[in-house]
Amino acid sequence: MVALSVVVPIYNVERYLDECLRSLRAQTWTDLEVVMVDDGSKDGSADIAARFAREDPRFKLVQQENGGLGAARNTGARHATGEFLTFVDSDDIIPPYAFGYHLHSLRRSGSDFSSGNVHLLSELDVWQSPMHREIFLTTRTRTHVTREDSLLVDRLATNKVWRRSFWDRQGMSFPVGVLYEDEAVVVPLHFLAKSVDVLSEPVYLWRQRPSDDRSITQDRFRPRALEDRFTAVTAVSDFIVKNLGPQEKRRWDEVALGRDLRAFVQVLDQADDGFMERFLDLAATYLATVDPRARRRMSAIERLKWHLIGERRAEQVRQVVAFSKGFQARQARTVRHGVRFYGDYPFKDDPAVGVPRRVYRLDTELELRQKTDEMAWRDGKLVIRGRVCLRFLRPNKRIQQHVSVWAVNGSSGRRVRLPVSVHRANEFRFPPDLVTSRQDWGGYEITVDPRSLRVDGGWEDSEWHIELGVLNRGFRRSARLAVPGEDSVRRIGPAEVASGVWVRPRWFDAHELRLHVDRAPARFTGHELRGSEVVLTGELPDGVAADTVGLRLARDPGDTEIAVPVTVEGRTFHARVRLDELTAGYADRVVVSGAHESERWQVWFETPEGAKQVTSAQRLEPARHRFDGLAVLVGTDFSHRLHLRVERESAVITSAAWEGRDLLLSGQYQGEHAADPSFLLSATGRMEERAFPVETEGAAFRVRLTPTAIPLFGQTLPLASGSYEFFLRWDEESGPRDVRVELHGSLLPRLPLFLAGEGPQVGLEADGEGRPRLRADGSLRAEEQGSYAQQLLREKTYPALRGKPVSPGVLFDSYSGKQYSDSPRGICEELRLRGTEAPMSWLVKDRQVSLPEGLAEVHVSSREYYEALARSEYIVSNAHLPRWFDKRPGQKVVQTWHGSMLKRIGFDIEDVRFGNRDYHERLLRETGQWDYLVSPSPWATPILRSAFRYEGEILETGYPRNDLFHAPEREAVAERVRSRLGLPPGKRVVLYAPTWRDDKFYSAGKYKLDLRLDLARMHEALGEDHVLLVRRHPNIVDRVPAVGQDFVRDVSTYPEIQELFLVTDVLVTDYSSLMFDFANTGRPMLFFTYDLEEYRDNLRGFYFDFEETAPGPLLRTSDEVIEAIRGADEVGSRYKDRYEAFVDRFCPLDDGKAAKRIVDRVFPDLL
Repeated sequence: MVALSVVVPIYNVERYLDECLRSLRAQTWTDLEVVMVDDGSKDGSADIAARFAREDPRFKLVQQENGGLGAARNTGARHATGEFLTFVDSDDIIPPYAFGYHLHSLRRSGSDFSSGNVHLLSELDVWQSPMHREIFLTTRTRTHVTREDSLLVDRLATNKVWRRSFWDRQGMSFPVGVLYEDEAVVVPLHFLAKSVDVLSEPVYLWRQRPSDDRSITQDRFRPRALEDRFTAVTAVSDFIVKNLGPQEKRRWDEVALGRDLRAFVQVLDQADDGFMERFLDLAATYLATVDPRARRRMSAIERLKWHLIGERRAEQVRQVVAFSKGFQARQARTVRHGVRFYGDYPFKDDPAVGVPRRVYRLDTELELRQKTDEMAWRDGKLVIRGRVCLRFLRPNKRIQQHVSVWAVNGSSGRRVRLPVSVHRANEFRFPPDLVTSRQDWGGYEITVDPRSLRVDGGWEDSEWHIELGVLNRGFRRSARLAVPGEDSVRRIGPAEVASGVWVRPRWFDAHELRLHVDRAPARFTGHELRGSEVVLTGELPDGVAADTVGLRLARDPGDTEIAVPVTVEGRTFHARVRLDELTAGYADRVVVSGAHESERWQVWFETPEGAKQVTSAQRLEPARHRFDGLAVLVGTDFSHRLHLRVERESAVITSAAWEGRDLLLSGQYQGEHAADPSFLLSATGRMEERAFPVETEGAAFRVRLTPTAIPLFGQTLPLASGSYEFFLRWDEESGPRDVRVELHGSLLPRLPLFLAGEGPQVGLEADGEGRPRLRADGSLRAEEQGSYAQQLLREKTYPALRGKPVSPGVLFDSYSGKQYSDSPRGICEELRLRGTEAPMSWLVKDRQVSLPEGLAEVHVSSREYYEALARSEYIVSNAHLPRWFDKRPGQKVVQTWHGSMLKRIGFDIEDVRFGNRDYHERLLRETGQWDYLVSPSPWATPILRSAFRYEGEILETGYPRNDLFHAPEREAVAERVRSRLGLPPGKRVVLYAPTWRDDKFYSAGKYKLDLRLDLARMHEALGEDHVLLVRRHPNIVDRVPAVGQDFVRDVSTYPEIQELFLVTDVLVTDYSSLMFDFANTGRPMLFFTYDLEEYRDNLRGFYFDFEETAPGPLLRTSDEVIEAIRGADEVGSRYKDRYEAFVDRFCPLDDGKAAKRIVDRVFPDLL
């Protein structure tokens, strides 16, 4: 019998199927069969499947008439013959180690099935699935849904391997003809299983398709999706009522309301009346079966939504859903009534709505928050310092919070009380050494005496975790000690606490602290390379017979094991590791999406008493060897555990030093790349990269970089604040190839290594894994950092500065300090050209703007920022001013705005989807403080007046930013731009510049790059004779992905987009106001409007009939865009008349004199 049957339902997925099946063929677990069920595909999918069946006897093709996913899975299960069973959707990918990881775990544990972590997959990236993050934080074997609430959310069928006997015993099959087939099967099986293994490493890559190829379940507005979700939820509910007790029914209802149905609740603010009514009908039927107590454990904001849903208050539901998606929900106050705490959410204590106050009560929200800041061995004891409190309940007084701590034995459950003291500590978001942070009594210090971990006075192998208990204002919470806040705590080493006995602190799955008491069975002492083998040498402890020992290697995360022969001479052992076994199949695996670039092998010593990892008395720097074109490394981790690693290549920094303002790094590279790489700084937590040239000589590389002066499009800027990882990058035809740069262990004691001198601090550090990173501080002084410092500046300093006299001069701002650009730049340069002597300054955020000489820099959020806004005589901005800005007598505000209007703005946006849900209230206050509003055209003037409800003076002058198109130096500027961008001669330049989507944001003012254009396909079709420039909107914070060798160029940080227009042959945009500016060039425009109806009818709405007026074609798919770019000249001819009419209507004032007209009207006193 084959060990594993893999069922793959197939329907119209020729675009993805080959990659899916190749990932199955590359599995390290080879004892498998793949049952491919073609469910009546109408494309070439069946041909692809047939090819795999011909080439590999493990692949079998079954064909049937179309019956849907559930029917195809059931057919596959009937044809499957394996001991274990799994299902894979045909557009997804399985990492090479996944099936071995599952089966090794199941065979050890005896569980009925295993479930593994899920990552999301796009054309360009792989990332953690948010809905699966909490479930798979740690690996657990032989657990059960009745013990873990998180497993109620684990309802995918495809990230699991089932024991076939268990599957058959339950008589399960998937429902046919519905969406959400998984839920009604998987959740009952969780309850029916005797035990389940939960695996923290990703075993499934779940594809997120682009806009022109979306799967059915990605569309939440489909009425069928709504009906089928309620059907699935109800089916599980009926199963639990029939087979389990009321307690499990309540647990399920909590999950159903808070997770499953929440996906639809969260779009009700966008839903039409028909969808809303149907949702309310279905919800009423389900709520009739729900015990009211099930809502008590929900968060207050979710409880409020369901209360209003139950009352059928549709309009209030829309308002609360919109509120919950904005940043106001995160900033909502906590209100105390008696001994209870409540969320200050919409309609609280509003008699017109009548929501009981108990609905707003906070309970589950008051969760334990913690982080670990310091760990060190002191006088033989482990000292742990960190921060703990309850969310929303900061212990401002010592009496408000009591902390207790226990060490808990993971096997016996024995609990040992540990001494703990509390102290004042910084608020959560800031490091413990920031002197200006607001503090409270949430700091703790725990002392672990290893002797307390003994059992009956003696040492035994054991594993312990630390449990924190908090009593705060009557609320009790407990959790295991977790969340390493500082990287240094992840590098804590072990201590020998008695002869041959070690205590090894270790962050389990990089999250939870465990203490391992380890009586080491064998100690690694060295190794050497002998031909095609690595010989490991070590010492046996006393009492272990030489003829009873063995050695095995286990590859992380646990998919493959290799037995290694051992010879013993006296107390010395030698183990010969064959490198061909270690590296077998690596080249095939590493090219699969989700594969580990570096395969790590743990070394286990086996005796009659069991298996234990081989360790060293000290941490050993990895020794690097080459074998068959691969790098093989032998070394230890921070716990001194021995491991071997296999990589294609490796790069390590061996020396680092500051020379003046330059950071000089030298290192060694092992690999087979012939061309010189670039050295890459990649920001963590955001998509930003900076590249530097590398000098190479043989295997040695050397890079010199100046973090305070990074070349960028003809200017120099310091690194933006944050942390940066190091990579070597080779630009290849298939796209960039990156190799992570590591740090030689000998450098760790010297770090951090800071740049000396004045200004923001820049330093070379090591992360929790000992890898190098560069940290750059922001532009703010210590006393200006943190929410409390900003609150003082806003509420104390700013009002006081408003009492001082108004200062002559002009303060300019473009996109809230992000650029020196746009119409404020045009006005500024006109004033300078005309010789004004008035002081002029410019807002700069995070030092990321290069200003011309003579223009003063004002750092956003600094004290000078508050002073400039409090005292500047003139303020010129194209963006919103801070909500706390209060114009005073003697000040004048010029609002240039930042674009002509296709999409609705201001009060014409009826349904606000921004992160700022009080946008209209803020806008009304802000527009009342404007003295002048700039209009680009006679057509725009009445719209601006109405949309902003603005009663002041409108300057109908045209936009100064477009003066460049009529300037005599425009050709010279264009040549300079081509040189800065390094544009190859003879290639057409395409600029893709989409606007932002109001409903796609991380937080207020930080929007996502919702990239739907298939860049990989564009490179394939256009890369030979085109260059694609991509420009993010300034509100978007994500990085543009690199595709192809110099095909995609991210020009988002180029300071002035009008200059980019001068070198652009074809503009691809969507609803951006850039179309009105680019029309001055007369060159072709294409409009990628994949979400036209959603954007026009729901998000924003338009001021004119875009489909009838657009000066170019409206395109729905990436293929249509590619075809239009190829035929751009023909498109230009076809749209010639409409283009000319567009210019006449929207651009009549673009004559090169807009800035002059504004300066003459507003600033005569400065000339």
